[in-house]
Amino acid sequence: MKYTSTDKLYFETGPDNPPTLYVDPGEKIEIQTQINKGPWVDDHPNKEQLKKKLSGANPSSGAIYINGATPGNVLNVSIEKITLDPIGYTQFTKYNPLIPNWMLMKNLSKQHKIVEIKNGLIHWDNNLKIPAQPMIGFVGVSPRSTRWDNRWAGEWGGNFDIQEITEGATVQLPINVNGALLHIGDMHAIQGDGEICGAGGIEAGGKVIIKCSLSKKPKNMTWPRITNKTHIMTTGQARPSDNAFKIALSEMLLWLEEDYGYSSEDAYMLLAQVLEARCTHFINPTFSYVAKLNKKYLKTSK
Repeated sequence: MKYTSTDKLYFETGPDNPPTLYVDPGEKIEIQTQINKGPWVDDHPNKEQLKKKLSGANPSSGAIYINGATPGNVLNVSIEKITLDPIGYTQFTKYNPLIPNWMLMKNLSKQHKIVEIKNGLIHWDNNLKIPAQPMIGFVGVSPRSTRWDNRWAGEWGGNFDIQEITEGATVQLPINVNGALLHIGDMHAIQGDGEICGAGGIEAGGKVIIKCSLSKKPKNMTWPRITNKTHIMTTGQARPSDNAFKIALSEMLLWLEEDYGYSSEDAYMLLAQVLEARCTHFINPTFSYVAKLNKKYLKTSK
């Protein structure tokens, strides 16, 4: 198994990021992810070094070069295991656009909470322990010719903040450059829909074991897809949120038509009955939507 550490972090995703690791398809990779900079740094013995190192948002481990990955194909990133580090945090400020005006009138100051993560539980306070639901917030490949701050997401993937990107899921990303240049980071111990704090969920670091494979890109696939044991999922990232939903819906219709034998009209009527969809984060530069269809509704098993 190959391993990549947090020695080299990227805060932007682009085609000129030098690779930090070369792997073959099918080879397992253990990736150490870096927790975002936050209040946990203040009491750390290496505080000054960390503040200098963590110069941006959503640090990613890699760019990981996948041998044989070329434009016109899809990189399938299967998430096998996530192991959380023992510390996490969440925080928000009065500049958060989701905060109701009546809260702002209380002379609101910056709020944060640092938590212990132990034995699969988030120790919220002395009376409340929340079962951890670890996820990977950032999974992206390089865009063809542009660079994007890691707060963004788009057709290349990036800052999804979709809770379904967890153990047992496979993220399917259209490849834009040779080697794909896979970036992974922004681990959360848990995250509620909307990611209303902006910093998580519970921001965390840890290790994730993944395995990558290559496949031919479907003709009508533009945006990333996700699969797991029970569902196929499409994603959309845009502003406003209804545009993100429209993207995810359109991508699902195209998928059902191309791979599963539905007419677009029949697929649309079916989705009106059984589609699951929600905005998973409503705070970053792009809002993120996931659209899900249970596999039991597919005409063929795939």
